Amino acid sequence: MEQIKKKKKKRKLFIIVIIALILGIGTVSIIKHTRNISESLQNLSANAVEIAEIEYRDISNHINVSGNVESENLVKITSKLTARVSTINVELGSQVKEGDILCVFDSSELQQQYDSLLETQNNLQNQNDHTHKINERNLENAKRDKEISLEQAQRTIDEAISAQEKAYQKENTLANELNSEIVRRGDAKNVIDTTDDPQKYEEASRIFQDAEMKIQTKETSLEAIREQLSTYDNAVQSAYDAYNATERSANLTIQNYQDILDSEQFQKDNGSKTELEKLADSIEECTVKAPKSGVITSLNIAEGSIPTTDAIMTIEDMDSLKIKVQISEADILNIRTGMPAIVKTSATGDKEFSATVSRVVNIYNNASQGMAQTEISAGSYSAEITIDDDKSGLLIGMNAKVKIILDEKKNVLAVPYDAVVTDDDGNSYILLAVKESDSVTKAKSVSVETGMEGTYYTEIISSEIKEGDNVITNPQNYQNGDILPVTYSGTERRNGADINE
Repeated sequence: MEQIKKKKKKRKLFIIVIIALILGIGTVSIIKHTRNISESLQNLSANAVEIAEIEYRDISNHINVSGNVESENLVKITSKLTARVSTINVELGSQVKEGDILCVFDSSELQQQYDSLLETQNNLQNQNDHTHKINERNLENAKRDKEISLEQAQRTIDEAISAQEKAYQKENTLANELNSEIVRRGDAKNVIDTTDDPQKYEEASRIFQDAEMKIQTKETSLEAIREQLSTYDNAVQSAYDAYNATERSANLTIQNYQDILDSEQFQKDNGSKTELEKLADSIEECTVKAPKSGVITSLNIAEGSIPTTDAIMTIEDMDSLKIKVQISEADILNIRTGMPAIVKTSATGDKEFSATVSRVVNIYNNASQGMAQTEISAGSYSAEITIDDDKSGLLIGMNAKVKIILDEKKNVLAVPYDAVVTDDDGNSYILLAVKESDSVTKAKSVSVETGMEGTYYTEIISSEIKEGDNVITNPQNYQNGDILPVTYSGTERRNGADINE
């Protein structure tokens, strides 16, 4: 206020001077003096020192972007049904819960198709079941016939073997009997050749003749039986061959019936089953339910109409909000997911909402790529900002301003960005306005280390600086030791006294 008062005093002084000049000198002199006074005022303004108080503050480096509030969880309810809408249970802005019935399509035609196809499939299934039972019965009969035929064939084998064994036994008996008679004949011949006893000779001759006759008989019988042995052998082999043939034939019959049963699975009408499942799904889809809770933000159907688009309505979650913003090429490399952000909207005034960078799209977008201009303007990158508070009360579609915090520090000594000077050697310093007496304030150079550079303020580190010191914010006009024509802007210090603008 003191600065403003002084300015007003100066203006009054200049007016008095001008009046005096008008009264005392001519028009030319007035113009000349007015020009000199104006130049003096300009020089005075150019040399005015600007001072700010050094204080602890929170500094940040951020970028400002804007966008519209959207739902982070948007669900488009789609349907490919060509049926008419019979009932709609919601309207734009309706709050719905997961599982709520949103609308119902007319399913009568689909139900008729389903019932007709189901009846046809049931009849076919009954016929297939009947055929299956017949095939199973035929298979069991073939197995049973095999057992009976093999039993009969086995009996034939057994009988042939028995006859064969008897023939060989008879042949063996005749051979033994023949050998005995040959021995008996030989013994009798030996007696005949050696005895002088007529009685023994007579007895031996009788035995010899009897043995000779039996030998002839035995040889004839043995020859006959041996001729028959091959017949018995062949009968046994034939019986075995018949058994094997019967078994092969029975197995072939059984396999044929088994193949018929196995092929039944390939004769099933899977197409009808699939069509039934599709019809059942379509009937179920006629009752459209909310897949999640939210608000109906678009509605593209009307009762009695057939939808002309797949997306019949949209549900958006009001408790999970985001803002899609554009990021310039100069800033995109500085943006990372997880960065904090502050959101303001026109509707909520100065109220701030904490948010977080949840997604960064490092793909340049322009109109030639065919992306909708309503989503992201051409010629930029993009990011998504998620509102941290799920009960913010913000509404979808609100215009929002977003401050993305790239970096920040809390409670550090900081000065305005322009107050820091860097010399030719790369060293940083600031100029303090130091009061030496009630009438003299001088510029004092102090070396500093700079820390974080915020958007408007820079962190400084120096043991020679303390909170409350006054720093010159236009140091380019002064050097160390200069006496300062102190004027202040803002709430600052002038010769140790607080002055409000």
